Amino acid sequence: MVYGFCREAVWLHVVVTGGCGFIGGRLVERLIGEGFRVTVLDNLSRASPRVLERLKNLNRVEVKIVDVRCFEKVLSYLQGEGVFHLAALTDAEESQHFKDLYWSVNVDGTVNVLEAASRKGMKMLFTSSAAVYGELERYAREDDPVNPANFYGVTKLEAEKKCLKYSDKIEVTILRLFNVYGEDARSGVIKNFLEAVYSGRPLTVYGDGMYVRDFIYVDDVVEGIIRAYYTSSKNPRILNIGSGKPVVIRDLAEFIDSRVGVGIVHREPRNVDVRYSVADISRALHELGWKPRVDLYDWILDKLEVIR
Repeated sequence: MVYGFCREAVWLHVVVTGGCGFIGGRLVERLIGEGFRVTVLDNLSRASPRVLERLKNLNRVEVKIVDVRCFEKVLSYLQGEGVFHLAALTDAEESQHFKDLYWSVNVDGTVNVLEAASRKGMKMLFTSSAAVYGELERYAREDDPVNPANFYGVTKLEAEKKCLKYSDKIEVTILRLFNVYGEDARSGVIKNFLEAVYSGRPLTVYGDGMYVRDFIYVDDVVEGIIRAYYTSSKNPRILNIGSGKPVVIRDLAEFIDSRVGVGIVHREPRNVDVRYSVADISRALHELGWKPRVDLYDWILDKLEVIR
C-alpha cells in the first residue's frame, strides 16, 4: 500500500528498537523508503524470521543484537536524530505469570532507552497500548482514566509515566496502539482465526464472544507512527492509533465461518480480556492528518481467497 505523506529525509539516522518484530519490521522498511538510515536494536528472542530475511536485503539498515535491559549497549548504539521504541513483551496472558520479566523489559528497558536518548539529544516515539485503559463502556479517549486489566497493561502504563517524566529533557510522543493485524503478525485474534482456517480447524472463541475490539492494519499503524514523528511537538503527546470501528469477536468468527465452514468452538473466558476496547481517534485525525485506510473485512476476504 502506498501512502502520499512524506518529506525530504535524505540519510537522516534513526534507531528502531524491536525492529525485527511484526510492526517494527514494517516501520523499518517504510523509514528506508523515506530516505532514512536505520539502526535496529533487537535481542531477536521473538523476532520474525520473515522480517529478518527482508531486512537483510535492504540498504542503509544495520541490525544490532541488543537487549534494551542492557543500558551500556543501548547507550553505545543509540545515535542519530530520534528513536522509535517498539521493543516490548506483549502477551497479556503471559504477563500474568512472568511479571518480573515483563517489568524488566517493558519498564526498565524503556527507562534505559529514555536515558540514553536524553544523553544523546534524540527525540523519542514510544508505542504504548490500548491495554492501559482497561475496561470502558465507550470509545477510549486519551484523557480517560486508565485502569489496566492485566499486568501487560500495567507495564505499558508505567512506561508511559517514565516517558512523561523525561519529557522535560527530550521530545516524546506516546502512541496507544489498539489491536494490530497484518502479515507476519505473531499473535492476535485475526492471526489465530486465519491459521485455523488454513489448517481446517474450528475458530476458537473465548466466552460468549461478545467482546468488542478495534482492529487496525499494520501499515495504517506505521503511517500513524511516521506522521507522529514528522509532526512531533515540543510538548509530550499521547495519541490513540486504531480504526475507530467496533468489531464483535463472535460476529467476526461467524463472518469467516460463513465463507469457509470450519465451525466455531467456545472456550472458557480469559481473565485478562476486557469486554470493550475501541479507540476514539479524533485527536490523531486532527493532529496528524491521519486516518486508517484498510478495512478489516475486505482484508480478510482477500486472505480467504487464497484457500479457495
